[in-house]
Amino acid sequence: MIPLRPFDRLKFFLERQFVRGTRYQLLVMAGLVGLISLIGGLLVWGDRGPDESVADSVWWAFLRLTDPGYLGDDEGAWRRVVSTLLTVSGYVVFMGALIAILTQWLISRMRTLEQGLTPVALKHHVVVLGWTNRTMPVLRELLMSEARVRRLLATLGRAKRLRLVVLADDLDPELTAELRNDPVTGKHFGSVILRSGSALNTDHLIRAACMQAAAIIVPARSFDLESTISSDVETIKALLSLDGQAGGEAAKLPYVVAEIQDPRKSDIARRAYRGRLEVVAGDASISRLMVQNVRHPWLSHVYIELLSHGIGNNFYLRRDDQLVGRSVAELGGMLKESVLCGVVRTQGELSIPYLNPPVDFRIAPGDAVLLIARSYQDTLRLSGGSAAAPPAINERSVVKPMPNGAVNSRRVLVMGWSRKVPALLREFSTYGQDAFKVSVVSSRPVAERVRALSEEGFMNALDACEHLEADFTSENELRDMNVQQYDSIILMSSDRMGSGEQADARSIVGYLLLEGLLAEQGPRPRLLLELSDPHNERLMGGRSAEVMISPLLLSHMLAQVALRQELRPVFDGLFSAGGPEIAFRRLQAYGQPVGSYTFQELQQAAWTHGETALGICRATIESAGRAALKLNPPRDTKLTLGPDDQLVVMMTY
Repeated sequence: MIPLRPFDRLKFFLERQFVRGTRYQLLVMAGLVGLISLIGGLLVWGDRGPDESVADSVWWAFLRLTDPGYLGDDEGAWRRVVSTLLTVSGYVVFMGALIAILTQWLISRMRTLEQGLTPVALKHHVVVLGWTNRTMPVLRELLMSEARVRRLLATLGRAKRLRLVVLADDLDPELTAELRNDPVTGKHFGSVILRSGSALNTDHLIRAACMQAAAIIVPARSFDLESTISSDVETIKALLSLDGQAGGEAAKLPYVVAEIQDPRKSDIARRAYRGRLEVVAGDASISRLMVQNVRHPWLSHVYIELLSHGIGNNFYLRRDDQLVGRSVAELGGMLKESVLCGVVRTQGELSIPYLNPPVDFRIAPGDAVLLIARSYQDTLRLSGGSAAAPPAINERSVVKPMPNGAVNSRRVLVMGWSRKVPALLREFSTYGQDAFKVSVVSSRPVAERVRALSEEGFMNALDACEHLEADFTSENELRDMNVQQYDSIILMSSDRMGSGEQADARSIVGYLLLEGLLAEQGPRPRLLLELSDPHNERLMGGRSAEVMISPLLLSHMLAQVALRQELRPVFDGLFSAGGPEIAFRRLQAYGQPVGSYTFQELQQAAWTHGETALGICRATIESAGRAALKLNPPRDTKLTLGPDDQLVVMMTY
């Protein structure tokens, strides 16, 4: 065994001290400064005579070591030599090492602060757990919904402004740059606080001050190829972590809005969190909207306006004692700048929506009236007195409702495979066995698809749809499919890719191949393209396909439910199988000739057939490739409608 040399022992000792942090580094340097001062003092001790003590000499050396200004005051060759050596040592040891240690400590502290490891000291803020493709749209929606945020914070006490805290797994400069460069978040950059951590770690949740938050939003993760657990499992684990922080006291738990992709796990999420929780079914909602778009093309434009703050009209809920006891017919005649869509009634802990209610439905105490309006202030404007409804509206209960279902079977081609396909097939099946004939084409083996459908509860997965195995990004294979035989084609964004950019690139290539192929042939089917990255919407400008950005729509829903809890059952009513939905109607369907009408007259025509008119949709929707919508138009303005113009209505299927 070779013994360690004293010098090696000293180096090892110094290393162990330096790795223990700034405090020990300073102690080592202080000891070194003291040692040099002692040696320097001993070297000049007695040089000025017997009256000079060792302490005086050491103090003299310490002053030369720490302050070079004393160098010119010394006399005598020996003292000047020692003073020069002490001054040079002071530059190296005292100033150089001290500055290096303090600089390193300062840089380390700045890096720690930039990493977002410091707990926030806030109350009544909104926390977003996780950075996904939903996070930026959620932040924009919250920041633009200023009036709704003020009303939310007013119910919580002293908070006067919105503060958003985002807990991201990897907090890097790119996230900060994305926030700064965004037109909305950049203007309110001081209101957005980033913290580093995982929603699965209880200690990390403390950094975001979750227990003091007004609301917590838990968005889902679309792409999880690198993870061994699904997004829903992560969400449920985060809910358990939040629940555990309250120490068993459910009253202390904040309000949470969580996105669950598999509706079957919604009950598990509610059992995991004992506080106020609203669950948004992501895949089911998007699948429902896709099917509605197949039945009513361009419907996504209506929902984009209704769910996005700042575009036009939005959903608003209003409670007002002066509305209690009035019937839907009476209230419909009183509204001048908003449209009545329904009522949300609280029964115990449940909120039950009554959308497109009958004319004799009366507002009860505690009911929230669901309205479409341009602002919350518009919902407050009513006509004076207790205006009676026009006679045509009162006749609604005796007029036969419109037929709602599809008469002829429609052929639908679903291109691509994703987690939403089983929910999409289940939604198609709710309209009857013969209403839709669905074919699914994907490069994923048929056996894997059948197994996935069986796991989703399809008793006979092979009968759920026709399976085609092909690559829809190959032009030759696309030609062999005879795509012009279908009435509608849905291009799904695959969640098997590594990112939204990769998934969208594949979907867009498939769309461009379809567009070129269909241009060579006869009548073309309607195309619906799903995208996963909101930035790619601009790539589809001027195209004939209808584009649905599912993360954007879900983000709007999450933000709206976070600001108003009662909106979740409204969305469930609109995005669940059967029940009410928004559709388009031509005047001929109501037995009305084309011509000029006020919107109030159009409302009456819809009411007599059991439907609620929300606005109009011009025929330029087809030629311009975009929605020429006008929701909630002025009541008394004459609107000239042609044979291809349509009403936007809420109907009950």
